[in-house]
Amino acid sequence: MNENTVTEGNNEENIIIEENGAENIIAAENDAEKTTQSDKEISEKCKKNGGKNETDYGFIGTVYDAVSVIVASIMIIAVVFTFCFRLVGVDGPSMNDTLSTGDWLIVTPLYTEPEYGQIVISTKKTAAEGNLVKRVIAVAGDKVTVTDEGKVIVNGKELIENYAINNGRRYGNLSYPVTVPDDCVMLMGDNRPVSWDSRFTDIGFAETEYLMGVARIRVAETDRSTGKIKLTKDRNIYANFDKNAND
Repeated sequence: MNENTVTEGNNEENIIIEENGAENIIAAENDAEKTTQSDKEISEKCKKNGGKNETDYGFIGTVYDAVSVIVASIMIIAVVFTFCFRLVGVDGPSMNDTLSTGDWLIVTPLYTEPEYGQIVISTKKTAAEGNLVKRVIAVAGDKVTVTDEGKVIVNGKELIENYAINNGRRYGNLSYPVTVPDDCVMLMGDNRPVSWDSRFTDIGFAETEYLMGVARIRVAETDRSTGKIKLTKDRNIYANFDKNAND
């Protein structure tokens, strides 16, 4: 009886061992399936990523995204500055007292014909260096005369120029009367004694195709004591201009 009992106990142990072995085999098979599945997933990701692992793809993707944002930003800035507005700085005293050196202006493109009194930026290459910031005095077809006292007469009517500095003399070597050619404007600086403009033949009339745009407001100025640019509250650059005064 004892031997049978021992034998039965051994059989139970053997059964338990066999069951544990079976469980281990099943667990090993499950682990193998999981490993195989993981390998397949990694392989698929590598194929999708051009043979690179996920870490490499993440880094390259981040760089690609960053470059895309930079390129898009540059394109947006280019569009804004081409079709919306530009910032233009003033250099020189020719537009005193309306504008001063160090002023920064918002300039918008010309979508209509230029008009008398507008402050424009001409990019036409002339004897003067750089672009010209001047005021439109006359447009195509206008007949202009500047008297010996520096008074400007357009189409037989003297302009009331509250914006201009005039010391009672005529400057320039242009012969009067003169008619502004087609697709051109006559430009003058507000500070007539020092302005180099259409009154001089080496500057001449400005073709409208060379007009970058119209100055709208002053947004910043340069502090003369520190040389630093700061925002300004004096934004209105047409405060001394009354278009109706010459109607």
